[in-house]
Amino acid sequence: MAVSYRRWVSKNLLREEPGPILAESVLQRVWFEQLVRNPLATLAGEKITLFHSGIWNHRAGPDFLRASFLTPDGQIHSGDVELHRHSSDWNAHAHSANPAYKNVVLHVFWQTDPGFFPAPHSGIRQIALEHQLAAPLTELISLFRSSSSEILAGEKPGQCHPLLLSLPPEKLKEILEEAGWHRLRLRRSLAHARIASQGFEQATWISLAEGLGFSENRESFASLARAVPIQKILAIPDPVDREAVLYGVAHLLPDPTRFPVSPQSRPWVMELWERWWVQREIWTPYILPPDTWRFGSTRPNNSPYRRLAALSFLSHPVVWQGIVKTIYDGEALVFLNFLRSVSHHFWDHHSGWDGRVLSSSSRLIGTDRAIALLFQVLAPLTDLPEAELSSRMENWPAGGDAGLLRSASMRLLGVPFPPPDVRTHLAREGLLQIYKDFCRAKPCVACSMPEFLKHR
Repeated sequence: MAVSYRRWVSKNLLREEPGPILAESVLQRVWFEQLVRNPLATLAGEKITLFHSGIWNHRAGPDFLRASFLTPDGQIHSGDVELHRHSSDWNAHAHSANPAYKNVVLHVFWQTDPGFFPAPHSGIRQIALEHQLAAPLTELISLFRSSSSEILAGEKPGQCHPLLLSLPPEKLKEILEEAGWHRLRLRRSLAHARIASQGFEQATWISLAEGLGFSENRESFASLARAVPIQKILAIPDPVDREAVLYGVAHLLPDPTRFPVSPQSRPWVMELWERWWVQREIWTPYILPPDTWRFGSTRPNNSPYRRLAALSFLSHPVVWQGIVKTIYDGEALVFLNFLRSVSHHFWDHHSGWDGRVLSSSSRLIGTDRAIALLFQVLAPLTDLPEAELSSRMENWPAGGDAGLLRSASMRLLGVPFPPPDVRTHLAREGLLQIYKDFCRAKPCVACSMPEFLKHR
C-alpha cells in the first residue's frame, strides 16, 4: 500500500514536540491562533470553553487583553491572559506585585514545574498547554496562517466581517455612522448630566482630563480632575504653583531629598517640590493613591507625566477661557489649534523624571489625540444643536488608525484600517462602538451582529 504524504512527512521530517526550551513567542502564536483543545482543563480540574483568546498586546503588560471564556456554571468571564514557558515564571517575574497584571484571569504556560500547586483563592485560573494542543506542536507551527496585519492589530477577523464587507459602501457607511451617532449621544447624555450637577467648566475639565488619560489612565485623570476642580486651580495665580499642585495631588512628584532623580530632571523637580511643600497640607486629603497610574502599557510620548503637563498648560486662565468658549461654540479648528499649541520647556523633551530624553522634541498633544478629543470633548459638550453639529462634523479631519481602532477594523472588516469609502470621523467612532457593544461584550459564536446585518 502506498505511503501517504502526510504519514511520510510526519515520519521523516517532523520532530518531536519541543521540551522545556520553548520560545514564548511560539506559545503566543498558538494561543492567538486558538490552536488548543476546547474546552481546556485548568490545573484545578475545571473545564473552561475558550471563546476569544484576547487581543495580542505588543506593549508591556499581559500578553493578551480582554479574552473571554465560559465556565461550567454557565458564567462568561473576561480578562487578560499571561503566557509563560513554566508555571513558576509568574512568581519569578513578580507579576503579583505589578498593577498592570491585576486584570489577569488566565495564567497559561507550557509545563508545570515539579511540585507546583496553584495558589488558592488567587482568582487566576492556571492552564498547562503541554498536553492540550489541537495537534502536535510541530504540525501546528506549519498551520500558522495569521497575516502580519492581523498580528500587528492583535485581532483576527470575526464571523460578521464577510457580511459587512459585502455591503455597498454607502450602506456600510450608513450603519457605521448610525452606530457613531449612538456613541455620541451616550457621550452627550453624560456631558449634560455633568453640566447639570457640576457646571459647564468643571464638566469640560473632567472631559479633557479623561481624554488626555487615554484608555490606560482615563479614570486616574478623571479622579485627579475631581480632586483638583478647575475653579480651585484657576484661583492659583502662579503657573508653577498650579503645576506643583497637579503633580503633587496626582502623586507623580518625587521627593528629591529621598528618591534619586536624574541630573537633567533635578532642577525642575526641586522647583516643583519646593512649591508643593508650601501648599501640601491643604491638599493632603485629596492626594491620589500611589498605585493609581498605569505606566506599563503606555508609550513614552504618552506617559502620564507628559499628559499631566498638557493639562497644566490648559489650566492657564487665558488659555482656559479661550478653550471653554471654543468648546461651547463648537469651533473645531480653533479647538485643534489650542491643543496643538500646548507646550512645556521640560516635558517637550522628556517622558519621565528618570532623565530619559525623547529622540526628538514631541508635542504634548499629538495630532491624532487632538482629533480624538474633538469627539470625546467638543462634540458632547458643545451647545450646538444636533443638526448643526452633524453638518460641521462632515468637515472634521479623521485621525490615525492605531490602537483600538486597528483592532476593531481587523475584527469587523478583516483589514487593519477602515476603507477610504467609510473613513469619516463618525464612521470610525461607529466602528469602535460596534466593537465595544458586540465583539467585547459576547463571544463571536454567540454574537447577534450577523443577524442584525441580514435584516438590514
